[in-house]
Amino acid sequence: MAKSKTEFISELPPAEHSMLGALLRSSRVVTLKGSDKRLALDQMVSAASRILGLNASEQVDLSAAVLAREAMLNTQLGPGWAAPHATLEGVSDVVLVVGRSRSGFEYGRPELGRVHLVFLFISGPAGHDRYLKALSSLVALFKESPMQRVLQACEAGSAKAFVTALAGVVAPPRARVSRRLPPMIRALLRNMQRFAEEVDAGTLLIFGDVLNHPALLETFVDQRVVLATRGVDLPDSLVRRARGVVRMPRSDIGEDSAVQLALLSAGARNLLGSQNRAIAICGAPASDNYDTVRIEQPRTLGSRIYGRAAREALQPEVFERAVQLLLELAEEGREGRPLGTTMVIGDDEAVRSMCQQLTINPFRGYDERERNLLDAALEETVKEFASLDGAFVVKGNGVIQSAGTYLSPPAEVRVELVSGLGTRHRVAAALTKATRALALVLSQSSGKITVFGGGKILLTVAPSRARVEFRAGDAG
Repeated sequence: MAKSKTEFISELPPAEHSMLGALLRSSRVVTLKGSDKRLALDQMVSAASRILGLNASEQVDLSAAVLAREAMLNTQLGPGWAAPHATLEGVSDVVLVVGRSRSGFEYGRPELGRVHLVFLFISGPAGHDRYLKALSSLVALFKESPMQRVLQACEAGSAKAFVTALAGVVAPPRARVSRRLPPMIRALLRNMQRFAEEVDAGTLLIFGDVLNHPALLETFVDQRVVLATRGVDLPDSLVRRARGVVRMPRSDIGEDSAVQLALLSAGARNLLGSQNRAIAICGAPASDNYDTVRIEQPRTLGSRIYGRAAREALQPEVFERAVQLLLELAEEGREGRPLGTTMVIGDDEAVRSMCQQLTINPFRGYDERERNLLDAALEETVKEFASLDGAFVVKGNGVIQSAGTYLSPPAEVRVELVSGLGTRHRVAAALTKATRALALVLSQSSGKITVFGGGKILLTVAPSRARVEFRAGDAG
């Protein structure tokens, strides 16, 4: 007696069929045209490149990797289906694209017949184990009556029906939402999971510090969730269930800025995976109210700050530390007065050729270990020298080269900025257009931090509290 889809899938280990179910997406199903293996692989690579946001050069690299592996080992693993694979730098998770062809095509193993289904796996070096587990699940899926299952899937009308016919109940179990959560949050989380599936969002970033009792998220949090927190610790039992945690040392950051910084930090730590989209939900700390939802493309978001050129010149933790220090200066000022300053990070040699000292460099002569921005013991020193005219110049590894530095980008470098930004912003923007450095500018008047790269505004961060005001009698 033939087994039902439910009975068949239930034989797979729960962790494995959950993983395979998370990779199978109706938005990643391609109808293959033609009857040639090479043409089919080209179509699969093209679809995968769109999902990953690859440029033309990177797509060529992916195609070469797929074909090279195919030359070493024919990847038709059973009657009617094949599973090519490529490893690509910069891909932190596993991506699966499925191609289907009703007529099929020869794949180089005539004893197994024509191929109708192609499962293209793409993973980074760190995702190889997950790829092997997903492949093992796929083999188990076609263990019995493979051609019947292949043809049934190919005859399905829509891409969604195709995934259903192929995988049956292989989709990961829906997470439960605690009834002890406020009704609005329960409804939001239930619908957010469904929405994430429909828009092909592989990651939910949730600020756990929004809840007075974050442990209530335990039944909802799994490996699809990245947790964020501002200045408070989350329960260990909750942290263990998540894919990872982004810890921000301060709670007094505007919600929109907190979301952007958390997404950047998660992306830099390879926690967002390679899915097409990530969704973040945030609210004020301890408010029991999620009121901010942001949808981002991880690859696009990360490339704003950590693009290929920037990665060579800047360590993510140095950028995050710089933002943190400038946020503190924005809110605290110095001796009751608001401050404005600039911090240029990365591409040290090019930047130094466009600078000169306005005053004696207070960091000159010290060992590099004693003047690194990442050293917490240096915090008050940096804040003290922020009152000097000029900028900080910092290496990509965090070593502070100078303070009180005059920036002098080439006069022919022109930038277009929005109105309201002054000379400090314009000079910083021009310097980043002439080099690979990033520049962070703290505005004395507004307290906002503007991040420039390539001559453009990449990010604006605002503190949540009103900035320090002049003390009575100080004006003038």
